[in-house]
Amino acid sequence: MAHNEDFRDESGVKMGWLAVITFVAVPVLPAVLAWYKFFAA
Repeated sequence: MAHNEDFRDESGVKMGWLAVITFVAVPVLPAVLAWYKFFAA
């Protein structure tokens, strides 16, 4: 099995940012929908 010393797996960084965005966006979603209904009426 070959080993590349310069290999960097950045999937953990991407998943970390996805988790941060999810933890921020999910609780805010009901408020955004309420604002949309308020201003659309």
